[in-house]
Amino acid sequence: MKIINTDIIPAANDVFWQDNSLTEGLSYRPVLILTSEFDSGSAEEEQLIGILKSGCRLMEAQYNLIHLKQDTHIAWHKMRDQLEPRVVLLFNISPAQLGISALMRLNFINNFDNCYWIPTLSLTHIMQDKELKGQLWNNALKPMFVEKTHGEVLVKRG
Repeated sequence: MKIINTDIIPAANDVFWQDNSLTEGLSYRPVLILTSEFDSGSAEEEQLIGILKSGCRLMEAQYNLIHLKQDTHIAWHKMRDQLEPRVVLLFNISPAQLGISALMRLNFINNFDNCYWIPTLSLTHIMQDKELKGQLWNNALKPMFVEKTHGEVLVKRG
């Protein structure tokens, strides 16, 4: 019985077993940020840098940033093994795009696969919705990076 090219496992899922060029050249950093694409120098980029540097107090050496085109899929298990993140921030990226079948609460800290996950909507949406931005900050980013309610996540696991 062939299951690879059937309705059980469609060929579109092959991406989850292939190497991905999006992580080429990246190495360990405790925070992994996955975001939908935006232009360099755009308002979205300024917003993201503000969130990371001013709010979360992260330095560039502490995070990997990967931009995904709409409907692009990438294998989480390969990123996890290569980059070993402790915290994963998802800006307008669904877990399904990473081959993960899990429900996560938006703007909250979720624990999955030995990592803390913080999914939220797009940076554009966050910039336009003050209440959403407040939820993201108060429920997830501030407890994770400022108050350190989950311990020191910016150091490599021992």
